[in-house]
Amino acid sequence: MEAEDPLSQLRDIHLPEAVTFWPPAPGWWLLLVLILIGLGFIYRQAIIAMIQRRKLANVLDELEQAYNHYNEQAAFDHKRNAAGLEFLASINVLLNRVAIVMFPESPSEKLSGSQWLEFLDSFDAGSDFSQGAGRVLADGVYQRRFDADTEALYALVKGWVEKRYQEKRQAHAQRFTQTESPS
Repeated sequence: MEAEDPLSQLRDIHLPEAVTFWPPAPGWWLLLVLILIGLGFIYRQAIIAMIQRRKLANVLDELEQAYNHYNEQAAFDHKRNAAGLEFLASINVLLNRVAIVMFPESPSEKLSGSQWLEFLDSFDAGSDFSQGAGRVLADGVYQRRFDADTEALYALVKGWVEKRYQEKRQAHAQRFTQTESPS
């Protein structure tokens, strides 16, 4: 009897199936999830920045409206005093609202007079509110005659508000970089 070839009983060489692009390997799924999380975080930061810019724009717009209203009314001598007192009151309200939003833990809504001006000065090295153009905010609304430098007061308040929003933006960015990089 003839010896049978044991190799003849084996199946022929078969190639594996072609590699497909779907479903991706687990590493690609993980990368996709990380990218989506990163995009969500970037989107959230962009929305927060946009909201802060809008808040600042609204505050500055309100300040500009109060200033323009004063200038329109001050053109008439008989309305100048009332317009000036109204301008001071609106600036005080505006500054108080900004202080409450920016520093909710501070007692800014309870402050008045020189304490209010010292509170406003406490954020900067100068004394522009307690000694400069802003000193009229302490008791100017209770005076009979309005005699403040409105341009200097407008510039002072505008600078103070812009600086507070800029500081908040920088603090937010600093928190973002601290949480991103391990210490």
